[in-house]
Amino acid sequence: MSKFMLLVLFVFCFALTNAVSAQDAQSKTAELTAALGKTKYKKKEKKNISIEIYIDIKSEAVVKGDVREYSGVYEAESDYRLELRVSGNDKVEGNGYDRINNSNKQNFTLKDARIEGALLTATKVYENGETLKFEAVFNNRTVQTGKNPNQIENRETKYGLGFIQANAEWTNRVFLELK
Repeated sequence: MSKFMLLVLFVFCFALTNAVSAQDAQSKTAELTAALGKTKYKKKEKKNISIEIYIDIKSEAVVKGDVREYSGVYEAESDYRLELRVSGNDKVEGNGYDRINNSNKQNFTLKDARIEGALLTATKVYENGETLKFEAVFNNRTVQTGKNPNQIENRETKYGLGFIQANAEWTNRVFLELK
């Protein structure tokens, strides 16, 4: 086989690997975005009183033109915080705190962090040495509330980072708003 043919084969394999990686990131982004959504409707009636509550949460992945635009501080209530730093050469660093296994706040740093499209992947390394795989999606989160789907009283959209936190006993949808 000639050197030229080997070079063509190498370039083809490299391009194929990148295409598969991009498809994988897109499918993980779509899967995670769908998992962050939730719809709940309850109606209770007692005697002459009727109460209806409707909540609809939808997420839409957000892909920025320049990955540096993802830099910032993302927070949710007082239990979660992530400070993300993305440089011009696509270097992604981050640190913050969260709760794992219903414990106290634990500080972590991100290791091997990458951004592909709207998907952030990394390993969280906690101060005690514990590690957790981390996948999150940059998204616009829209929350609609009202009596039912036909009577929406409030609609609010915020930008941030969403992920699923789970252990053997529970699953939690977490949204960190960009501050």
